[in-house]
Amino acid sequence: MRLVALDLVRFFAALSVVMYHYTARNELNSFGMLSETAKFGYLAVPLFFIISGYVITLSANNRSAFEFAISRFARLYPVFWAGIIFTSLVTFLYGQNDYSLKQILANLTMLNSYLGYQDVDGVYWTLQAELKFYACVFLLMFFKVFEKTRIWLSIWLVLTALHLLTNQPFFMGWFISPYYSSFFIAGVAFYLIQREGTNSFNLFILFSSLLISGFQAFEQAPGFMKNPGAINQSIAVIVIGFFYLLLYLLVVGKVRLLERRYYLTLGGLSYPLYLIHNKAGKAIIDGLQGFLSEGLAVTITMVIILFFSFLIYIGIEKKIAISIKGKLLNLMSIITSLTRKSKQPL
Repeated sequence: MRLVALDLVRFFAALSVVMYHYTARNELNSFGMLSETAKFGYLAVPLFFIISGYVITLSANNRSAFEFAISRFARLYPVFWAGIIFTSLVTFLYGQNDYSLKQILANLTMLNSYLGYQDVDGVYWTLQAELKFYACVFLLMFFKVFEKTRIWLSIWLVLTALHLLTNQPFFMGWFISPYYSSFFIAGVAFYLIQREGTNSFNLFILFSSLLISGFQAFEQAPGFMKNPGAINQSIAVIVIGFFYLLLYLLVVGKVRLLERRYYLTLGGLSYPLYLIHNKAGKAIIDGLQGFLSEGLAVTITMVIILFFSFLIYIGIEKKIAISIKGKLLNLMSIITSLTRKSKQPL
């Protein structure tokens, strides 16, 4: 069952990250209370991870491992490539591009950290966390154990709690993000609650992940806010709690929205908006501030970034990405058919 409201949640989450980077990026700005509110916008990233846990578990059902991999590749990479190209061009035009060709090529794989290259844009670290999650789901599907959700989800929860307490297993970060696992786990739990109801196992997983997520939100706040203090750290925990409550109300059907076409468009904008807003957007803001006020520069930049996000959505995701997905699925079907024929006795 598709949750229409998730498209709106995705868009406002992406917008929150944009506002965080544009209005709360330094203490000397002209945004006042807006900046004080927007400084919590980074918490939209854990919200994205929760939504991803739900959506990926939902989309993995009734698919083969390779169908899932093709679907995720087509969803993730073409728009990501467009984002890298856009960011590289904009920062080059504004004289802020110091990327090497090798760095850009490494980034195109989304595995650049394993290859020893920094991200073209700092926000891309979240995509690598997503990719690791997708890879784990693929392996579970490939080895035919994905349906044993209670087993692998329990193991994942225990390993996450153990790493939080002991930093062990030390290698966990290589295949899944230990610091953000609780959010993905929550998303899976929300899917299970929607499918099976609020049984004891599902509630235990959900509340356990909430405790870990709350602790992580408190501990991570200093990394995203300058000298936040206990009050702001506690507010971060409350915000995470609100996200859990919102998703719970959505999956149990307490909050429902009628389907609207523009909801889907807004949801579709969230990914390209996230990809291109940060480094390219800040370069545009800095360029405009040479002759405009900070507020006007940010407003114009947001319009520009939203416009190009829309172009990427309709031009890349709605056309090229869907075409790539269809061709890869057809190719897989042909290979599968030929493999079956070769195994038939003569």
